[in-house]
Amino acid sequence: MMKIVETDWHRDEDALRAIRSAVFIDEQQVPPALEWDGEDENACHWLAVDEEGPAGTVRLLRSGHIGRMAVLARARRRGIARALLHAAIDKARELNLREVFLYAQTHAQGFYAAEGFVAGGAEFMDAGIPHITMRRLLREAYELGRDSGRHAISDASDTACSLISQCRHQLRIVSQALEPDIYDNPRIEEAVSRLARLHRNSEIRLLVCDSRELATYGHRLLSLAQRLSSAIKIRVIDKQLASQLNETFLVADKLGLMVLNRVEPEQRWADFNNVPVAKTYADQFEELWHSAHEDPRLRRLVI
Repeated sequence: MMKIVETDWHRDEDALRAIRSAVFIDEQQVPPALEWDGEDENACHWLAVDEEGPAGTVRLLRSGHIGRMAVLARARRRGIARALLHAAIDKARELNLREVFLYAQTHAQGFYAAEGFVAGGAEFMDAGIPHITMRRLLREAYELGRDSGRHAISDASDTACSLISQCRHQLRIVSQALEPDIYDNPRIEEAVSRLARLHRNSEIRLLVCDSRELATYGHRLLSLAQRLSSAIKIRVIDKQLASQLNETFLVADKLGLMVLNRVEPEQRWADFNNVPVAKTYADQFEELWHSAHEDPRLRRLVI
């Protein structure tokens, strides 16, 4: 009878080392310096244990990287690898990770594909063995303050709505004129309205390069700002500074951001958890804000 036991490096280092040494170092000739990479103490580990003792192992890093899958020769072809993989995936879901990934030895690509992993990128060599990167998505939505990593976006309005909907305190937007295709829709209006009413400390600041279009044609966020003027402020960027802007952007709670390239519109990206970069853009916003001015035309309701 076989069972899967979750463990850690301090509790079962000897057993974990023994299995990985037998499979990777002895069988596959992986150099010890590559096998013992310093990641084990902070990883989640599992042991497969049968009637003869520990028979297999796998680990999960906080990044979502599943690796060091090893099953002793005597215990193979009994479903142990699959059971270990499922344990790691279940843990990743428990940790609310958006995806898991691994570097599969190419001969095992079919095994991982059957478990929902998709190959991407070119084949590469690791310790003299051909590998391929494979990923499995665990949930669609990105979570603010949790899902790290810059990713390209295809729908800026959807991304903006997701960031704003999850924002809890401070929203900063730099735009040409609150681009209607991104910001002038009921979903964005509802998300901004909810944030403005969330609590007294909610702070929403909007910067535009050109206010004429807003003053002439109106906008959902402009009307909302006129109704909720204590929480939502709009200013116009100094013309000289506006001409130098290569990017427009949105920063949510100084955690996540969306950046749109004005020179190359196809270069759009977001990161839902990157405090240093979000702070850089938030600081840039503050500099622009302090030199910006209010446009009296935006204070009256547009009819």
